[in-house]
Amino acid sequence: MRGLRAAVAGLILMAYAAGAGGGETASTSSADVPQARGNATTQPATADDGAGLLDPAPQTGPLVYRLSDSAPEWDSAVRRRIVEAMDAAVAAYNRYGQFEKTVIANYNPGTPTADANYDGWINFGGQIGFRTALHEIGHTLGVGTHRRWRSMIRDGKWIGEHANRQLREFDGPDAVLNADRLHFWPYGLNYDREGYDEEQVRRHILMVHALRRDMGLVSE
Repeated sequence: MRGLRAAVAGLILMAYAAGAGGGETASTSSADVPQARGNATTQPATADDGAGLLDPAPQTGPLVYRLSDSAPEWDSAVRRRIVEAMDAAVAAYNRYGQFEKTVIANYNPGTPTADANYDGWINFGGQIGFRTALHEIGHTLGVGTHRRWRSMIRDGKWIGEHANRQLREFDGPDAVLNADRLHFWPYGLNYDREGYDEEQVRRHILMVHALRRDMGLVSE
């Protein structure tokens, strides 16, 4: 099973790398969404009502998602991009961590890029893709959205023990964890040039877990 997961992850990242431009603009193209299915299972996606509308792949992890009730009204190409991005991102979070939450993916054409809240709601707008989905799922898990977030920041630096320890394991004893009212870096996947490497994805997810420990959302 681990070999299968690694193979699927490799296909996803190869597809992304082929289309990645490395830019930092808010917009993305269809090349930002992998052609390989992102879920760790080998089961195919389903179509609803025989109309060729892509539904989320079967999900087995503690982190799951569904589409919002307005999904039947979305353009089919937009729906496909959201489903493929969310399938891949949810599979990655379940591969590298334990996050018990149900996330709702919505499409709002009036949203300039994408946004999310701690209740689990994600709005995709002008930005849809794997990196964006990973980043927004982080917000649903408390990054920049939980009431304790700002209390853990001093002079632009994260002061929590667990996240700083995790970062130093990655980058050495002098590594500095920066944060503002909504984001953290490094490994926050805040720009389109990030997230096309499996190790970056893994580190992002482990950092999200460590940040949650610092906020008291999980004990270990």
